[in-house]
Amino acid sequence: MALRHPTLDIRLNSICCIGAGYVGGPTCATIALKCPHIKVTIVDLNEARIAAWNSDDLPIYEPGLYEVVKQCRGKNLFFSTDVKSAVHESDIIFASVNTPTKINGVGAGRAADLRFIESVGRTVAEYANCSKIIIEKSTVPVKTAEALARVLAANKGPYNYWILSNPEFLAEGTAMKDLSSPDRVLIGGPTDEEGIAAASVLVDVYANWVPRARILTTNLWSSELSKLVANAMLAQRVSSINSISLLCEKTGADVTEVARAIGTDSRIGPKFLGASVGFGGSCFQKDILNLVYICESEGLHEVAAYWQQVVDMNEHQKATFSGKIISCLFNTVTNKKIAVFGFAFKKDTGDVRETPALAVCNMLLQDGAVVHVYDPKVKKEDAMREFKYHNMEVDESRLIFCSTPQQSVDGAHAIVVLTEWDEFKTYPYGEFYAKMMKPAFLFDGRSMLNHSELEHIGFEVHAIGKGRSTDGKLRTLKSSASAMFSPPERKLSAAESCSSTTGRVVLVTGTAGFIGFHCAIALKKRGDGVIGIDNYNSYYPASFKRARSTELERVAGVLTVHADLNDTEALTKIMTEHKVTHVLALAAQAGVRYATKDPHSYVKSNMEGFVNLLEVARQMDPMPRIIYSSSSSVYGLNKKAPFAESDVVDQPASLYAATKKSNEMIAHTYRHVYGLSFTGLRFFTVYGPWGRPDMAAFMWANKIMKGEALKIFQGPEESELERDFTYIDDIVAGWGAPLEQI
Repeated sequence: MALRHPTLDIRLNSICCIGAGYVGGPTCATIALKCPHIKVTIVDLNEARIAAWNSDDLPIYEPGLYEVVKQCRGKNLFFSTDVKSAVHESDIIFASVNTPTKINGVGAGRAADLRFIESVGRTVAEYANCSKIIIEKSTVPVKTAEALARVLAANKGPYNYWILSNPEFLAEGTAMKDLSSPDRVLIGGPTDEEGIAAASVLVDVYANWVPRARILTTNLWSSELSKLVANAMLAQRVSSINSISLLCEKTGADVTEVARAIGTDSRIGPKFLGASVGFGGSCFQKDILNLVYICESEGLHEVAAYWQQVVDMNEHQKATFSGKIISCLFNTVTNKKIAVFGFAFKKDTGDVRETPALAVCNMLLQDGAVVHVYDPKVKKEDAMREFKYHNMEVDESRLIFCSTPQQSVDGAHAIVVLTEWDEFKTYPYGEFYAKMMKPAFLFDGRSMLNHSELEHIGFEVHAIGKGRSTDGKLRTLKSSASAMFSPPERKLSAAESCSSTTGRVVLVTGTAGFIGFHCAIALKKRGDGVIGIDNYNSYYPASFKRARSTELERVAGVLTVHADLNDTEALTKIMTEHKVTHVLALAAQAGVRYATKDPHSYVKSNMEGFVNLLEVARQMDPMPRIIYSSSSSVYGLNKKAPFAESDVVDQPASLYAATKKSNEMIAHTYRHVYGLSFTGLRFFTVYGPWGRPDMAAFMWANKIMKGEALKIFQGPEESELERDFTYIDDIVAGWGAPLEQI
């Protein structure tokens, strides 16, 4: 018996997606993964595309997509050309079809072509056997839902239809990560009672893995417009920095240094400030042109002109870069072999829609060049299809796609880098140079290579946003010699550290400590987003703690922020910006004997710091769940053996124990007063890899290895003493379990 909605009377256990493209495929595959109780069917009339989805050679490349499809396909994820059956079976229907820019008629070159969206409406109305929720997943102009409603109303028969807007905010190359742990999910719908109920149905689907605080609901028009504005704002940043790159080339400034300088301003931030040959992809240009058309249609001509300039600047950047190639190669590239590295519009995708490579290669071909392209993911037929879509005639005998970069550079006059694939940084450019015509040129359209090293090899290098000195070389900062073209050291970002496939983002306090270090690795390994903080105190050498932090970043991709538990601003920023769902509160001033030397540090860290953490946590919506560390030392003067959880712990024998007992009382109070969720764990002495060398287990092992006698302490009247030691893996398992249960 299918689960039905009590108000709308629609089935809730089956979803249909019409359109098996870049958005519909990954989105609904993720829904299938996160909602195993829901059957997800993706339909498309393109038989070849559906056949590819049902094979091991998926029609699109996206890191992580194949693994998800393979896991779910045939269980609760299905791909089909039978649209009628899918519409019959599902009352929740995603419309995820292409909405390209019109190439003919009114609004050609700017307005969105909505014929496929209209077709979805007519198809649903034709095959519907009951009322349906229809969700716009495609990028559409404002009021498209209204037009779709009119199509359905004219053909609806006895059924009701509720139209929602659920725009995607995916970045190709990171789409699966974006879907697993989105910044936000936006759902727009009618504001009447039934419309709100329909929106809540979709909210409940996403809430299976997305915290409800990240699911935003608006009216239909705000949702539709938000997608266009988001892409317009991002594209505006690209065009803005690209315009400055041209000024940098004239004045001798370096656009990468300018971008770094302004990007450190928290009001601006560093993202989308990488100067390049231009932006591409299916969304930016299409959405801005759509926005321009809407503004013009509403009589907002100055607003339309403002946003049109973003696109015009992008076209100017591509033309300027292409013209520089021809100019530098002695004003002609006729019959010259040009090696092009990268054809996709960005790395980690095979998508060529609106790629800057299209305009650059077309201009080179028009001037008579023989262009040899190497891209690890792009097929020639996809490139040719895009050339045809833009009415660019291409002599295929002069456009060759190579299987290796070596093939493309052999005998070439120039290398042109158009996509920022990471592998391009690692190539043996010295070997390439030896095989090229001289002088050999390199045009870096992504400013991603080591230009000083390239010039040292002998290349004449031209890079976006870098001026040239009087000696003809790029103006670059001198650096010490390093291994040839090893990738530059990469700084882990907090966003990467917090990337999650489980929906959990865990703040671990004390990640530079022994237990925090191991817990963070385990949590990240299972898919949680993890970010740490540590104040690197001097209770034992801070260098050891920093070594743990470095290793944690290297092996697990977990970032440790240098901050103290009493730093309210830092805690608030971390927990709000990265939408922390859980806290592992491990940071504490440790040690029993040391408390007699510096008692204030125990109160400051273990009590004040703990309270400050809880104060920040209770301000969040939703409040994160907290698992905190207590200690076996709370048993104090209790002589019972073994200890039990129910034993009285009101006789602490050290200040350290007193602070830990206080933590338990404080947690109980915050649970009672504010509703914070807590799990407290008491554990005994822990040992294992990366533990302190002055701990007993290590000292004993060291003495045994050296053949030295072990000194065993005894209690009063030569009584035997016992001490419990726990291996770190067991402790880590103990910390992980409450995360699954709360």
